[in-house]
Amino acid sequence: MKYSYYRFLSKANIKGNKKSHAVIALMCVLVIACTVISCFTLVTQNAVNKYKDDYRARSLELDPWLLPITDAALEAISNIEHVESVADTTGFRSICMFDIIDINSEKESSNKVDEEIKSKEALVYVCGLIGDEEKTVIAGDSLENSPEFSCIVPSLFYPFQDENNLNYENIDYIDGTSLIGKTISLKGYNGDVCIRYNYSDGVVSGNDDALLPSPEYKLKIVGTYYCSPTTSGSFQDIYVSRETDLKMTEMALKSSGIDLSSDESKLAKWWNESSLHSYFVVADDYNNLSYVYNTISEMGYEIANSPEQLIKDSTVLMANLFGTVGLFLIFALFILAVITLVQSSISSVNERKSYIGLLKAIGYKNRQIFVCMCYEQLSLTLKGFLVGGFLSTAFIAFTNFVFRHGAYQGLLYIIDWRLFLFFICISLAISIIIPLICQVILIKKLTDIQPINAMS
Repeated sequence: MKYSYYRFLSKANIKGNKKSHAVIALMCVLVIACTVISCFTLVTQNAVNKYKDDYRARSLELDPWLLPITDAALEAISNIEHVESVADTTGFRSICMFDIIDINSEKESSNKVDEEIKSKEALVYVCGLIGDEEKTVIAGDSLENSPEFSCIVPSLFYPFQDENNLNYENIDYIDGTSLIGKTISLKGYNGDVCIRYNYSDGVVSGNDDALLPSPEYKLKIVGTYYCSPTTSGSFQDIYVSRETDLKMTEMALKSSGIDLSSDESKLAKWWNESSLHSYFVVADDYNNLSYVYNTISEMGYEIANSPEQLIKDSTVLMANLFGTVGLFLIFALFILAVITLVQSSISSVNERKSYIGLLKAIGYKNRQIFVCMCYEQLSLTLKGFLVGGFLSTAFIAFTNFVFRHGAYQGLLYIIDWRLFLFFICISLAISIIIPLICQVILIKKLTDIQPINAMS
């Protein structure tokens, strides 16, 4: 039988199917759920998982305020179960802002970015790597392969201050890769650098911030790291190696006139005595942080009860919402779609016994009638798929536009179109498989109908 005959019969049957609109609407909702909810579930779950693997999300700060951190204490803490490493945090540690003086290369005296910096207030945070922390670059060289006074910048770089846009919405980010090879000149914010140090006189212990006159620092930009709203820093964070961080801190101390060989200065004493330093205790797994915290607290040491880097509660909430409620909704819609289509098919067969019997009486075979009914159900589900696919595409395009031009944190929720296409293909497969499953269930019922039923 020709394709046009199948199409003609199925269209006629669809007009008489009382549940055709319900099937189309249900498939439309199922496609939207499979694409939109699945995309956001994967994006938020990946963000949470990447956060849990991040070095600073597994780090608890250990301070010498209750007890001095001796070599014996460090060894004992290192041997605690689930402790991966203990790392000295002496340095700037991203608490110090720096004004950008200029960003130039040896081949050019000025450029667009440099001109913008001179016309606006521009600042960055210098973050020194700690212990075994690594920063993977997406372009250029990593810090471990670079000389001292090198740095890497974020892939989305925006150092400018705007009092009218404190949420950093709809900003024109600078491509960090375009800055590789240039030299960024920095000076402490308003001419000062902030150094956080610990002190103890045997009676009183604590920490304080010291503002010191800032020397000028020149850092060669050697690479770019991926900038993520949940991990990997911010659009204002530049990273330097551990060695560079210590050199920059030492330069600030010396330029302020502090005698580092003197025991009278609190800063000099902190710099020279490792027992006054703060440390990162890094757990081997994010889920083991509570065990590490409780064990060290029981030893009598001061340790933070939360990791150095915190993930936003909204991100965790979204991940749980899409991961639990979303997947349950998709599963429920899938079961409901199968039940509705089976009921629709059974009802259709029961109501058309005489019609099917007549088709068999005039020479139609079971296979041809089966194909015709499959085509009918496929027409309904594919219409639902097309409507749902269009609405899903429009929704993702709209949310991507809003998040791309919104606040920095919203960049997390931008959906990659390749990921969306993957789930659209899955939805298409579901739209084809469900009606086929329903028709297979009805094969016996269909074959039981005989030409004599045409007289019913």
